[in-house]
Amino acid sequence: MALAAIPGGKFKVTIIKSLTRDAAVKTLERLFMGDTVTAGPIVQRSANFKAKPKRRGGRIWTKRPNKLHLDLVTGTSATIRATPQHVRDLGSVAEFIEVTKA
Repeated sequence: MALAAIPGGKFKVTIIKSLTRDAAVKTLERLFMGDTVTAGPIVQRSANFKAKPKRRGGRIWTKRPNKLHLDLVTGTSATIRATPQHVRDLGSVAEFIEVTKA
């Protein structure tokens, strides 16, 4: 992938093909959650949860908001900051996405 030389920049990632592998879905969900627009609903939900740790079954337990599962269909896009790890992850799902400079 030609992006390996530019970690630290911002990229727009667009899904151009339907995802057929579960691992690709998980990778893109993780990467897309780095976008503030995409992660907005989970941040709003997190604001409703006050940390009130209590004992439950002998362990400290705190309620946390449920994970947000994105609807990753063709045409969905997000802007992410590219670290060296993100560049490797984008390379693993390169057949499903199109990456442009943001």
